[in-house]
Amino acid sequence: MVASGIHLKSLAWLALGVVLVTGCVPAEVAPTVLPPSITYGLETATPPLPTPRFSAPASCPVPAGNPEPANLSDPAATADAVLVFLNAGGTIVDLMDQIEAAGRSSGQGDSIRTIDLNSDSWLDVVIALADPPMSGAERRGGSALLLPLWQLSEGGSVLVLLCRGDRYVPSTPSSLEEAGAVPMLHADAELTGDSSTDLLMGWRTCGAHTCFERLEVLSATGAQVIRHALDPSADIPYPELTITADGSVAVTATEIGSVGAGPYRRFTRTWVWESANQAFRLDSEESEKPRYRIHVLLDADAAARLGNLQEALDLYHRVALDDSLLDWVDPAIERANLTGYSMFRVVLAYLQLDDGGDAQKAYGILQNQYLSGAAGQAYASMARAFWDTYTETNDQVQGCRAARDFAEAHPDEILTPLYFGYANPVYTPADVCSSEDK
Repeated sequence: MVASGIHLKSLAWLALGVVLVTGCVPAEVAPTVLPPSITYGLETATPPLPTPRFSAPASCPVPAGNPEPANLSDPAATADAVLVFLNAGGTIVDLMDQIEAAGRSSGQGDSIRTIDLNSDSWLDVVIALADPPMSGAERRGGSALLLPLWQLSEGGSVLVLLCRGDRYVPSTPSSLEEAGAVPMLHADAELTGDSSTDLLMGWRTCGAHTCFERLEVLSATGAQVIRHALDPSADIPYPELTITADGSVAVTATEIGSVGAGPYRRFTRTWVWESANQAFRLDSEESEKPRYRIHVLLDADAAARLGNLQEALDLYHRVALDDSLLDWVDPAIERANLTGYSMFRVVLAYLQLDDGGDAQKAYGILQNQYLSGAAGQAYASMARAFWDTYTETNDQVQGCRAARDFAEAHPDEILTPLYFGYANPVYTPADVCSSEDK
């Protein structure tokens, strides 16, 4: 097991010294246990109806017909064309085929959902349409990118048609839009506590590599459609959605589709419905257990900032000792740099715990193992700048000032190796030493 905190004695120091010299890791280091994955697309039971006429909602009794296909080429005329087609007896299946053929599908998920949105026991129709796609050259200023048609679209709309008697009528409003975003229909369930079926949907925007979604829930009262936002959600890339048994909505951010983003750490946000406010409230946000070495280091620094020094020590030692952690581009160099920086922070943490003996041991190991020319040697030099000032003044604040000055003077050796893509924090000189000026 990785030794822990203030009780770290000679055997642990010896193990750490072996790691720094050889890169070997004690076999007993426990592997990282990953959290269970979250499933996209959920089965949801049909909620009970308040005054049902049927055991389940019935299809809208529009007389059968054989109309001409709806003209879907003009977004401004699409809503009327779809309404005419369905009220002339056109089928949902045929309409779905026409949407696909016209390139108006919103991409992943369903283009059409038939649900009893307003609890009158008749199935209504919700239709997600992407605007006609532009070519790669039109969208990218001449570059031909092989992207899905829906990703080449820069807008779209959602049509809500309610069953009334033997025909469909538009809701109020009949068309929902969000500038520059393509709608996605995800799942239907009872989410707002009124025993009616609601629709969880998203508005997707895409860059060259990654798509994000702003999520909301549609509900209806009579003919009025109400949009309930799940905020903040527009920063969630490629979301995976779960509807829990109690009706809360959990959304996991899964990845950023660019190498430049660096190692990505998934996080999950959960919203709950508040009846008193008639709105969804963000209930929690949790990050996955770290799989990458850099994320353990970030957790260690966060614990140190909060004053949780024993936890920080455990995590800094894990950066050096845990062979199960993933690195990014150059594992050997990255591990040497992150271990060097972590050992510098170990020195600080022991001093803040008034354990000068273990602080001196950690400092000695860092100086002995990171010799001139070795990867990560700059962190030993920064530790020396700190240590010399600290021992001269007996003041950790003065020592931290010296360390920060060293980092500012040597950014390529100290700060650049701590940069792991734009999905992760950018270190500044102020971040390298946790003692605060007072």
